[in-house]
Amino acid sequence: MNPILENKFRIRAFDVDANGRLKVNTILDYAQDAASNDAERLNFGYSNFVPKGLTWVLSWTKFEFKNYPNFMDEVKIQTWGKKQFKLYSMRDYLFFNSKDEVICKGTSAWLLIDSKSLRPKILPQLFPEIKMLDSKCALTDLPKKIIPTTQTKIIYSTQIRYSDIDLNQHANNAKYIELMLDCFDQEFHKNHTMKTLTVSYNAQSKHGDEIQLSKETEKDIPFTHYIEAKNLSSNKSVFQALVEWN
Repeated sequence: MNPILENKFRIRAFDVDANGRLKVNTILDYAQDAASNDAERLNFGYSNFVPKGLTWVLSWTKFEFKNYPNFMDEVKIQTWGKKQFKLYSMRDYLFFNSKDEVICKGTSAWLLIDSKSLRPKILPQLFPEIKMLDSKCALTDLPKKIIPTTQTKIIYSTQIRYSDIDLNQHANNAKYIELMLDCFDQEFHKNHTMKTLTVSYNAQSKHGDEIQLSKETEKDIPFTHYIEAKNLSSNKSVFQALVEWN
């Protein structure tokens, strides 16, 4: 079986932003959907693991954006399980335009969790027959802690609502990217495009939770913002992100 899953799709009107570019949160939605489809194809996805009391949790991800496709453009995505790194199962992504040029690269770190104990499991230990493609790499980055800035400015607060909840009964990872993008106004998005995005997913949030978004410019990294979301209901950090802009 081919270790790389490849899908093609055409960008729909509701996939683009006010500037006609494919939205960053939609890119992460596509990546997450491709990861889910590949896991199902290889028999370690939702339908296989939930009956075994196991579930996948996205812990960390990084994407580099070279170009943004527009409405009606055709895009191809490739994804594959790359390797085991400590507790994390690493998965990479490549996005191509219709000319077969790479427009986006991504990597991600997933934790396999016991649904009852919430303890992480090591995929190759449980299922040694599963093979990963460590010879192919979209990005070489590995998960590491995002260091918060000393001071951040509160931008806004919101509540997790029904439409934010996914199959796992908590706010979807891509929804957090929407919240992050809303920390910047329309004029900023008109004049800037995202160059790199690194996100550490620290805690889940559920229906009714109050989420507070804060941001600050990184002093030592030009055109880069640190953004954090805090769950006011639990006083835990939901996610941290570093965003570098063009």
